[in-house]
Amino acid sequence: MEPSPLTQQSRPEVFQQKIVELYDGLFKDEEGGDKSEGFWTEFFLLKPDLATLRRILGAISPSDLLTLQNPTRSLFTRAIKCIKSGSAPADTHALDTLTVLLASVLSKKYNNPSSDIINVLAGLDQVDAVFTEFVAVLDNTIRTGRSLDIRQKAIEVTLSLTSGAYQTSLLSYFTHRDLFPSLMKFIQDTDSTTRTFESFTLLGLLANYNKFEFQNPYRLRLEDFVNEAAIQKIITSTGDTCSRLRTKYVAVQNDLPEGWSLASAFGMLGLGGLIGAKPAAPVIDPEAAKKMFAELPGAEAAVLLATYDFVHANKLFCFNLVTLELDSKQTEPPIASFVSLTSYLLEHAYISTRTSLYARLNLLTIRLLVEDPALCKRICSPESKTPIRLCRQRSPYLPLIRGDRVLATALLDAMIDGINHNLRRRLDVDLYALFLDIL
Repeated sequence: MEPSPLTQQSRPEVFQQKIVELYDGLFKDEEGGDKSEGFWTEFFLLKPDLATLRRILGAISPSDLLTLQNPTRSLFTRAIKCIKSGSAPADTHALDTLTVLLASVLSKKYNNPSSDIINVLAGLDQVDAVFTEFVAVLDNTIRTGRSLDIRQKAIEVTLSLTSGAYQTSLLSYFTHRDLFPSLMKFIQDTDSTTRTFESFTLLGLLANYNKFEFQNPYRLRLEDFVNEAAIQKIITSTGDTCSRLRTKYVAVQNDLPEGWSLASAFGMLGLGGLIGAKPAAPVIDPEAAKKMFAELPGAEAAVLLATYDFVHANKLFCFNLVTLELDSKQTEPPIASFVSLTSYLLEHAYISTRTSLYARLNLLTIRLLVEDPALCKRICSPESKTPIRLCRQRSPYLPLIRGDRVLATALLDAMIDGINHNLRRRLDVDLYALFLDIL
């Protein structure tokens, strides 16, 4: 009997995902040759393991990444081609992969950021063709993608590049092709405040790119925009974001006094368990709390830059920001959330430069609003009455006012509170000038 041509493979000790095997084949191939069509077809059909890809790319130094130009260039161009084809699920996987690739590549420190990043992703001789097509593919996907999820992922890829390569020349490709109509169409098509937030944040970053060096097309678009429905969606999303940012401050230290109740009385006696009372929130050590406050506000605060730009450029946006009231009476108006977050930023502005800059940015926005006579009249009128929660996390505390109040009174309290809590031997003159301007 002839021996069987089949041979038994030894069982591996640890099974590895096929996509991880492909990652290793791409980035750890010493020969570094071009991969076959079959390799790339399989690569984008398999669900990506983003954590592993992030770990592999994170372990490669900037100098080694420049040496490994062929794998990163191939991955970048093949992903663009896959997104352009629009075939599911490969386009989804390509967008997810690109987000991680760009975040990992752009977060590294290079000697010559612009040229080095171009060499890693496209090559100096191909950069115009590759990035022109890349921006065009993103624009078309954001505008006419087959689903909101795909369009959202395209925005995330654009955000990843825009935020990571902000100090390089790569963003000039986004000024050559205007993404504003696509972003606004996406905002009009979605009902999610989270999705609106990312689109608006991206718009703010693009509108600020080299704005003092040339006529930024996105800033011109902000001035001419008159779609009130889209503006109200953006303002609602901004208010929701401000509310979430404030919640993170409250999670560190709840500044509302606990009212008397039967449960609290039993809790003081150690008998709260008898009536099912909720356990008291743990008290955080002051030093630990200070470190936690120093990490705030979260990354979502980037939307405050876009808010300032829109307020600076567009009177219709200003009017809606001050007057917009939501359908539900239980929901805080966006302007109330904005002023509330500003008070928290002002009380903690001394902790870090980042917090101080965001506080100053919000003060600039408020100054623009109160400098407009019609809006200032509205802010001071009884029509602006609404409940506004102001920060009470540091002594001397503001009085607790639970009911409706005129918006101007809340602004005055917030400014006075900011003056009280930012007194230093080396006074921040610019910050105090803003306080006095608003007052």
